Amino acid sequence: MKPYAPYALSLFLSFIIMTGFGQSAKPKQFSSFPDMMSCSEQELSKVFTTSPGQTISISFSNNFTFSGIVKSNISKYANLQSAVIVSPDFSNTIFNVSKIVKADGSIAYVGHIVNKNFFDGFDLKKNASGVYQLKKTESDRVIQDCTQL
Repeated sequence: MKPYAPYALSLFLSFIIMTGFGQSAKPKQFSSFPDMMSCSEQELSKVFTTSPGQTISISFSNNFTFSGIVKSNISKYANLQSAVIVSPDFSNTIFNVSKIVKADGSIAYVGHIVNKNFFDGFDLKKNASGVYQLKKTESDRVIQDCTQL
C-alpha cells in the first residue's frame, strides 16, 4: 500500500491557497482621511433635531464632512434616540448614530459609519478626555457579508 496522506495534504493546502488568492479585496473608502477625527457635541446634536427626509451635514475635524439624507430618527425609549443618515457623496455609506441620556442626565453619543462595499469605516466614541472622535476601523473584518452564507 502506498501512503496517500502526503498527497492528500498537499492537495488540501493547494486548495486553501488558491481559495485565499481567489477572493477579491474590497477597496478602502476613507484612505485619504486620518485614523482619528474629532467631532463636537453640537454637531452630533444636530442629527437629532433633523426630520427624516431632510438633508444634513456633519463636520468633523480634518475637513471631513458627512452629508446625507436622514432616513430615520426614532426615539425607542425615553433615554435612547437613534438616527440613520445615508450619504450619496460616499456611495450611500450609512452613518448610524445614537443619543443616550444617562441616569444622571448627561448625554452620550455612539455610532458607526459603514458601507458593505468598502473595507473601512469609522466608530464614533468618546475618548478619555471627553472628546468625541471617529476612529477608523476595518469594518470588513467585523461585518459578515450575509450574501455568502
